[in-house]
Amino acid sequence: MPPALGIALLYALLTPSLSEPKDAVLRLSKDVLSDAGGDVPRDGIPAGVAGGALGQGGLLGDGGLLGTAGILGGPGGLLGRGGLLGNGGLLGGGGLLGVLGEGGLLSTVQGLTGLRIVELTLPKVSLRLLPGIGIHLNLYTRVALNGKSLLGLLDIAVEVNITSRVRLTMDGTGCPKLVTERCDTLLGGIKVRLLRGLLPIVDNLLASVLNRLLPNLLCPVVDIALGLVNDNLGLVNSLVPLGLLGSIQYTVSSLPLVTGQFLEVDLNTVVGQVAGGLVDYPLGKPEAVPAAPRVPMPPLPPMGDTSSSQLGLSVNFLSSVLSVLQKEGALDLDVSSGMFPELPPLTTSTLGALVPAIFEAYPEPRELLLKIAVPEAPVVTLKKNKGVIQLTATAEVVVIHPDDVWSSLCLLNIDASLLAQFSVKDNKLKISVSLEKADLSLVSSSVGGFDVSLLEMLVGQIFDVAFLPAMNSVLGVGVPLPRLLNTDFTNADIDIIEDLIVLSA
Repeated sequence: MPPALGIALLYALLTPSLSEPKDAVLRLSKDVLSDAGGDVPRDGIPAGVAGGALGQGGLLGDGGLLGTAGILGGPGGLLGRGGLLGNGGLLGGGGLLGVLGEGGLLSTVQGLTGLRIVELTLPKVSLRLLPGIGIHLNLYTRVALNGKSLLGLLDIAVEVNITSRVRLTMDGTGCPKLVTERCDTLLGGIKVRLLRGLLPIVDNLLASVLNRLLPNLLCPVVDIALGLVNDNLGLVNSLVPLGLLGSIQYTVSSLPLVTGQFLEVDLNTVVGQVAGGLVDYPLGKPEAVPAAPRVPMPPLPPMGDTSSSQLGLSVNFLSSVLSVLQKEGALDLDVSSGMFPELPPLTTSTLGALVPAIFEAYPEPRELLLKIAVPEAPVVTLKKNKGVIQLTATAEVVVIHPDDVWSSLCLLNIDASLLAQFSVKDNKLKISVSLEKADLSLVSSSVGGFDVSLLEMLVGQIFDVAFLPAMNSVLGVGVPLPRLLNTDFTNADIDIIEDLIVLSA
């Protein structure tokens, strides 16, 4: 791990997260977690769940963690054949405890042997948010078991309904954490079939045993599932690379807010350099010089009816990212003659045609090198429907003499206003800029003073053809966005309001 990344991670772990200001806000609607319609269909997981972390391919979906091929599923699954309750599993026939297996509890009470789970119906899940608390989870499934009895082969089918109240808290490292407060299990529809007949006493005894055993086994499954969800929630506190130039540390700023409609997580961002220190301290402490005043984070606007998640990024966060690029020299550019065919030749003759003093000093053509540097961090401003980046650059014109001897011709100062456009691809915020206006001033000159307005057209061409495309290439790498429960803001709708970018997906 590069030293700066380790410093950023260590600082984030040691800083009290509850006292940190927020730079970003992530909001998830209840539709990400549960069915918008409220009713659980008989033939599958609700649409909202199917599209979210608990859906098809997700935590509880087919092929997912708790699906038919996953932790609760078929061969090798937690409750499947060979799994926790399966034949040969921890609690199955021949298993470690043998609770349901050969010589186990049911064998002693009822003469049953080799009882094992052979099928677990894909769980049907409904969730609802409990304001100020957490989540109410309801899980329904059907379990098929078979075994042997003194009278022959035995088939058992039982319906299981698990309800759990889960509180949202924060652990010692500042990560959101779900903790089970209460878990209740209701068994119903127990059906027992003997291939050689049906004995009601066996049915009643087995129902009694299952009502004692299955709740104790299935409620811990909820805890297992929540533990894995907590691992996913912990990904919000993440350290991600910012291309090759630095890193971004996302940390939860305060206990997430739970309403009846959404879950809202306040995030702080720590932006670090690969070869240096942190650019933006969580508490606004300066690195070497006084930091720019932190703009208060405005609240997120109401979530639209067609959106299931929102992410607000503050102007502070964007400024920190651009500061990394500036400090690492990613915005600097050298332009030489012939590098860009669209530009006129960068020679003393070209400039001499515009500025007579240059022609007088260099009657013989000499090639030039233009060194553009950004000595200060750009300033980001967000207004309604408009993003602007104020950038101060210097452009030094260097004359290349024979024998590769260089001398400075002049030094220009450029105050540029760039219009910023935002998009999201691969869950990264992409930024592109175009020139709104630029003001030139002469800092120094080896040929005496001259009217710099004569160079405005040429400097504008250089910005359009060389500098801005290079800057867009750097910004186009994208800023990785935080993830929570598989949220992806690719192609999200983007709104720019005062001091805030809002992504809605």
